Amino acid sequence: MPRLLAPRFWGAHLLMLLAVAAATGLGIWQYDSWAAQRAAEARDLSRQPAVALTSIFGPDDPFPGNDLGRPVSVRGEWMEPTLYVRDRDNAGRTGFWVLTPIAVAGTDSAIPVVRGWSPKPSAAPVTGPVDLTGWLQAGEGSGEPDRDPGDDVIPEVRVATLTERIDADLYGGYLVATRPSPGLTAVTPADVPPVGTFTALRNLLYAIQWWIFAGFAVYLWWRWCRDQLEDPAGTSDAEDQPVPSTP
Repeated sequence: MPRLLAPRFWGAHLLMLLAVAAATGLGIWQYDSWAAQRAAEARDLSRQPAVALTSIFGPDDPFPGNDLGRPVSVRGEWMEPTLYVRDRDNAGRTGFWVLTPIAVAGTDSAIPVVRGWSPKPSAAPVTGPVDLTGWLQAGEGSGEPDRDPGDDVIPEVRVATLTERIDADLYGGYLVATRPSPGLTAVTPADVPPVGTFTALRNLLYAIQWWIFAGFAVYLWWRWCRDQLEDPAGTSDAEDQPVPSTP
């Protein structure tokens, strides 16, 4: 073992330490990101004062996790089509969220808005200018398939699915109106699906991946140390022996 502490081996030991430290640190960073995003989604901001949507969220911005559930105000024009999100509970009944996009004033983009709840996939159409307040929500993404892509019923508020049905650039989230449209039942933050087990899963998987890299670096270093100690050819021992003089 003292042989491995020789100065000529210090570089290999240092390389192992740097690799493990870097991979462990990156893993901790990704784990902290995972925990922070889950904590942000679990906070209740629904009673905070409303702020303008455009002041915290741009059309091409990633979803602002720290503002999840915050009331935001938006002005613009109602657009087509109206879609219906199935299997949504309200007061012990299962029905549909009524979702219609708003073309946001001052932008070239639209944001989907849950106008309320209905026991059936039908609602009075809305047109013209609109000025409303809604709770900001992140798009859903369970991957549930659409049973009939040709109708107006969708399985979840998934932005990627909505872009196939709404002829506009969409924000990376949606609103739940604080006041329902006439004829619809109000949807509250309590009706929104809770924080999922797989929220920010990618960050958690990256953390695990980095820690595996750290373990692999230790394994390679251990194999290298074992090979040096075994030295089956005896070359190192020969190097340490004095060279006999020639008579």
